[in-house]
Amino acid sequence: MYRLVHTKRKNMKNTHILLIIATLLLSSCKIADMRTNSIKDNGISTEAYNKGKKILDETWYKHGFNKFSEHKTYSFNGSDTWKGLMGKMGKPWPEAKSNMNFKYEVGSFDSQVTYLDGKREGITAGLQSWNYYEMVSPREIDQLKMNKKVRFGLSAYHYFFEMLDRLKDVPIIQYGGEITFNGNDYNIVFATWNKVEPHKENDQYKLLINKKTGLLDYAIYSLRENYLKFPGSGSFYGSIKYDDYKEVDGILIPHKQTVFLNSPKENIKKHAHQLIVTDFKFDGFDSSLLKPLSDINPTGDSKIKG
Repeated sequence: MYRLVHTKRKNMKNTHILLIIATLLLSSCKIADMRTNSIKDNGISTEAYNKGKKILDETWYKHGFNKFSEHKTYSFNGSDTWKGLMGKMGKPWPEAKSNMNFKYEVGSFDSQVTYLDGKREGITAGLQSWNYYEMVSPREIDQLKMNKKVRFGLSAYHYFFEMLDRLKDVPIIQYGGEITFNGNDYNIVFATWNKVEPHKENDQYKLLINKKTGLLDYAIYSLRENYLKFPGSGSFYGSIKYDDYKEVDGILIPHKQTVFLNSPKENIKKHAHQLIVTDFKFDGFDSSLLKPLSDINPTGDSKIKG
């Protein structure tokens, strides 16, 4: 009986993998499109920009980001757990469940992650003006290694915390309509760069702003620069659910961030990974700690390597 059930489960798993591969091959020429139907049907307009910008500005202020620029750095401990087939494929860290310490500079992509457990315990990986490095001590820096997954993870997690602040002044903002999801009513704000149609150079974002609380509950985003380079990877997109907001120095910090493959799911157990944040602190270290490499031109929030 056990062998029969085990065989059925194995066949179901193999079928699931084959379906994923078939879907990827069929969608290999497509890239994810975050536009809502109203934007697809009507294009962009000044009226939709003004409405979307007003909602985004109010949400930015509601979250306390008017105080964000008063700080230089922030740090926190994160327990990150990846699950499922796509979670295992997509995890940027060496292990599917990791405890780490993150350090970030406000408004740039300079950052560090230090592994607190697992096979790489004590190792620090960092980005300085998009130059990747690893070190076992401040005096032992290795620039020869390149880990594209960690590089992507550092910058992506950085962006998740600062998303509202970074998207507030992008050139293309549009009100995308309303939606009811998981028992809540939302305004949708669409944001991108260069042009409204999906293109490979820039990501698109669709923000779900809770109409009752005025807070950002969900963000849906494309993955133009993801490290999963295989047929159809461009059609993938992700979504994040922000939870457990706690006020730190007047700024609302989401201490639970749940990420889904493609659209958010009503059943939160169907996530790809979940980050639980503890010990969040502003200005607990000097930003010079994130700049161990000499003779590197600072690039701020630009994606051009210094």
